[in-house]
Amino acid sequence: MKIEINPKDGITTFIMEGRLDAVTSDEAETDMMAAIEEKGRYLYNLASLEYISSAGLRVLLATTKKIQHTGGRFVMCAPTSDVRHILDMSGFASIFPITDTIAEGQQKLLA
Repeated sequence: MKIEINPKDGITTFIMEGRLDAVTSDEAETDMMAAIEEKGRYLYNLASLEYISSAGLRVLLATTKKIQHTGGRFVMCAPTSDVRHILDMSGFASIFPITDTIAEGQQKLLA
C-alpha cells in the first residue's frame, strides 16, 4: 500500500494505491490522522486502490470521524469497481459521500 498526502488549493488529497488491509491499515491511519487539521477539506482518491478489507474500512471510518469532529468535510472519489462493491456491501456507500470522478469530488468540496 502506498498513500500520498497532497495538500493543494485548500483540499488535502489522500491518494491510495494498492491494498488497504490488516497489513497496511495501521500505517495508513497514522499518516492520514496526522494530516487532518481543523475545518479542513479532504478528498479520498480511491482510483488506484485495488482492495479494501474490514481493517481498511475501519481506517476510513476513523479518519472521517476525526474530520467531522474537527468541523471538516470529506468526499471519496473514483473507487474501482471492486472497492465500490465492498463499500456498497458494507453499507459504507450509504454513509460516505462518494463521487464517480475526482473532479466531481473537488467540486463537491468547494461548493
